[in-house]
Amino acid sequence: MPTPSDARNRAAALAAGLYAHQVEGIAFLLGRRRSILADDMGLGKTRQSVLAMRESHPAGPYLVVCPASVKINWKREIQLVLPDAEVAIAGPAPLPPPEFQGWVVINYDILRKHPLQERRWAGLIFDEAHYLKNHRSQRHRYSVDLARSLDEAATVHLLTGTPLMNRPRDLFPLLQLVRHALGRSFVSFAKRYCDGHKGDYGWVADGASNIEELTVQLHGIMLRRTKNEVLDLPPKVRSWVEVEVASRVARQMSAAVTALFRSMSERSGDPGAGLPSSAPRRSRSGTALGQLSSARQRLAAAKVRNTIPFVEN
Repeated sequence: MPTPSDARNRAAALAAGLYAHQVEGIAFLLGRRRSILADDMGLGKTRQSVLAMRESHPAGPYLVVCPASVKINWKREIQLVLPDAEVAIAGPAPLPPPEFQGWVVINYDILRKHPLQERRWAGLIFDEAHYLKNHRSQRHRYSVDLARSLDEAATVHLLTGTPLMNRPRDLFPLLQLVRHALGRSFVSFAKRYCDGHKGDYGWVADGASNIEELTVQLHGIMLRRTKNEVLDLPPKVRSWVEVEVASRVARQMSAAVTALFRSMSERSGDPGAGLPSSAPRRSRSGTALGQLSSARQRLAAAKVRNTIPFVEN
């Protein structure tokens, strides 16, 4: 296991094009085999994890477990960071052959459908790890079994942008995956950090207690930064930018808005609105809303020609 100073030096060597907090995050990940990176969304957790994983295990293979909706994003990000990387997405496509040494991206919902535990993964990443917060769910059990099947030298990263300290019980499943001592007994954890007590139907562990102590306990295994802490961002600036659109599009938008206002006016002045006899008026209102939605889409498309140069400049 590298020392903190070794990890910082290795992270610095990867620092080209990275923010300072990302270099710090890579150093944190390089300094331990199993860890939780809980930065705010938008701070580059994916990039930090990919670089640290490749630095820890240059040969692979690597497994990324994430929600189905972000599998394509993961492939794109890996190839941006490592242009020479091979990336395979499992589901609906099958797993690549056993000799594959690149990156495999799979979603939580189909873990049980593939013989993942039979392979020798060099690294395992759980993205959106708060998906595993129910330690009794099948999803969590499959994930724990997968993590337990790894060699001792393998690296595990848990990534989440969701704050967990307000509800400590949601941290317990993650602590199990990173083999933290606090993840051994839920009852002990609940008593100490979840204000746990016996209720009429069993243990109640929805509260929070001894949070400062828990924060100290997690220092060596979890890193969390917010945008306000690490980015020197100026306040948002909103401004109106006039753009020219075709007169046809402008007329359609104006007509749709007028029709909607007319329909709303008729409904507000009708004491019988909502009764069966008002069904035609409701139908006209629905038609007006549809026309407005269609007109807004045309207007948005018409503004693209002006928007692209504005953004590029």
